Amino acid sequence: MPAEPHFSSARLATGLLAVAIAVLGVTMGARLKSHYPFAHNFHDKIDSPVLALELSTDVHDLNQVLHTENPGQAKPDTDADKAVASLRTNTYEDFFFIPLYASFLWAFAFLFATGTLRRHVTYRWAITAIVISMATFDCAENVGILRALDASSLSDAMAQAICWPSRCKWGLFAVALFFTGWILARSSTLLYSLPTRRLLALVYGAAAILMLIGLLKAHIIELATRVFAILTIINILGLLGPYIESAFLRPRSPVYVDDFCNRKARMQADVAVYPSKTSGT
Repeated sequence: MPAEPHFSSARLATGLLAVAIAVLGVTMGARLKSHYPFAHNFHDKIDSPVLALELSTDVHDLNQVLHTENPGQAKPDTDADKAVASLRTNTYEDFFFIPLYASFLWAFAFLFATGTLRRHVTYRWAITAIVISMATFDCAENVGILRALDASSLSDAMAQAICWPSRCKWGLFAVALFFTGWILARSSTLLYSLPTRRLLALVYGAAAILMLIGLLKAHIIELATRVFAILTIINILGLLGPYIESAFLRPRSPVYVDDFCNRKARMQADVAVYPSKTSGT
């Protein structure tokens, strides 16, 4: 018999965090796509203007994204002004997105970090340190972006002030994904079945490897983030599925009938319950 789904406030909260990430991520992406006016042909074969801005290493890379050397003084209603405004809005929104995705990574790892007391306490301390460091570098990256967007003239130093915190963030993100995959592979919790945990562990590991490769080949980071987005959707279904099922699908209770075989033939019955020798029913 399948195990009863494990309902808990931690599971529900983690699932709702995943929903919030998906909703805000889609909203941010759609808004940026509709307001950023230039073609998406940036350095290192990057398609996203946000990622291209994050990984810019010099003034030339920044100009490819902003199309102006003085973003803080861009003329109103020009395409450059619209690009700067859209990226500024996206950066402010990212300050809300950071605690959401960081909390989800932390909470998801906590759910599955079970085992001996020493081991799961170590796992939890480790994922906590990784997530806090990652969120800190992400905030530092955003501060650098806002300074560049408000600058009267761009410089290589501004690009480096964005690029290095960004690289640290993506590197720590990869470590968090790999560590989460390790936790899933070692976990004994009944939240997910053993094959599901191991399959997800492989996908988490693949996303981590892609993100590390992206530190050398920047456009690969976009593929890694897509894999993480798919994992988030899968976990929404996995974490919240039992709650949805219990709310909308009521379990059927078996009812005794004398002519089960005839009803089965007419497709009016589909369950046979045999008497229990131990209970006497």
